[in-house]
Amino acid sequence: MLQLSPTISNRKKDPIPQSIENASAILAWHLFDWDEELLKKLKNTKIIVRVGIGVDNVDLKAAGRLGIYVANVPDYGVEEVADSTLNHILNLMRQTYFVSYRLNDNECSIEKAREATRLRGRVLALVGFGKIGKAVALRAKPFGLDVVFYDPFLEDGIEKSLGVRRALSLQEMISQADILSLHCYLDEHNKNIINKESLSWIKPTGCYFINTARGSLVDESALIEAITSGRIRGAALDVQKQEPYPKDGPLLNPSLKNVIVTPHSAFLSKESFIEMREKAALEVKRVLLGEKPRNCVNLSFIK
Repeated sequence: MLQLSPTISNRKKDPIPQSIENASAILAWHLFDWDEELLKKLKNTKIIVRVGIGVDNVDLKAAGRLGIYVANVPDYGVEEVADSTLNHILNLMRQTYFVSYRLNDNECSIEKAREATRLRGRVLALVGFGKIGKAVALRAKPFGLDVVFYDPFLEDGIEKSLGVRRALSLQEMISQADILSLHCYLDEHNKNIINKESLSWIKPTGCYFINTARGSLVDESALIEAITSGRIRGAALDVQKQEPYPKDGPLLNPSLKNVIVTPHSAFLSKESFIEMREKAALEVKRVLLGEKPRNCVNLSFIK
């Protein structure tokens, strides 16, 4: 039986339906954690497909020990997230959103627009240079942005093939950034990679900050401090640690006038949503037909 996993954010309050325990395959969304305790209850499951890119909500090692493939859909929203990132860069640097917001408050003034920044020649720093990071770089270069990235897992030469620069440390990159944008996976090594220390490396003139990756990459209290102090000149956040966002969440505070918050929607388009579901279903089909999944992320742990 193929069973879709429920969209549940708190398993203690919303127990897993008993029918899933007998499922042969599961399509899992990002709001539900698949830990070892839960995985052990799956009697017949051959594969869990994350209907998306990030797999930080699945215990990959435990699934492997139990003989369960974990796969994802790594390419479905590359264009959308890259486009959304460029949209955020333009909104922050050209102040478009903020000027429009004041018009909605019947405040017809160009004063906020005086804070706008010219893009050409500014340094766009990318944490992570996978598919989305590269797509952002290709979109940014025609605007005249100087693209630099930090990604210790990539071989030398990627920067030469795309005409961008590479930093050998996170500090080296952040210290020159005019715009800092996150495009890496979340794992045990980079949780809170943006924290009080790394934010202290921002140059005195400040920088803009964008996160379309994962909320837990950021120490939110340190980010808020950097925003209120002016070290972060403006921020665009498509993700937060707690999702769905609490209505009284600190990053939704109206006093943060230079922050744009969107509801984890950067990946969405009519086309990407169809592509995501189709490719997830094809992974299930492969495994149920006795093949290995195309995009298995825990193959080294499979017994």
